[in-house]
Amino acid sequence: MQGGVFEPLIPVFAFGANVLIQVLSARHIRGLGLLKSIFLGFGAGLLCLLLLEGYAYFIRPRVSADFISAAVADAVTYSALGYGYFHFINLGVTARRIRLLIEVKDSSGLTLEELLSRYNAKEMVSNRLGRLLGSGQVALKDGRYFIGKPVMLLAANAMTALKLLVLGKKSEFD
Repeated sequence: MQGGVFEPLIPVFAFGANVLIQVLSARHIRGLGLLKSIFLGFGAGLLCLLLLEGYAYFIRPRVSADFISAAVADAVTYSALGYGYFHFINLGVTARRIRLLIEVKDSSGLTLEELLSRYNAKEMVSNRLGRLLGSGQVALKDGRYFIGKPVMLLAANAMTALKLLVLGKKSEFD
């Protein structure tokens, strides 16, 4: 394949590897969890991107500055694709309105009381805290909750910074 035709598709191939590894690992690695499968897929896609960039350089050597600028552009493109994929998965899994629509569709109709019983705020917070405690992201000491592993907090702060940069506000509620 000619280098010039192959090179623009590098982020797309890497993204394909990302999706493939994420789906396979989520389905076939017990106990991995959705978030870890997303990270694994992203890492595998990033490795694929690096290998493809090296291959592209090997089949068509260029000036180092050209290679580096193309590799950075491809990495940014791949990261944007991975970011979109993460939110596509997140939308279907965690968005209450999506889950609500699915539950209404799968039932023979639900009353307001039935819906409220399924979406009890106290129960939702309790369930979420249970997951955060189980993953170590939150720790319970003397009846008070504290940040445990700060991985998701760092991700949340990064998302807030991106929203501020792109949208000019920290959230849709500002």
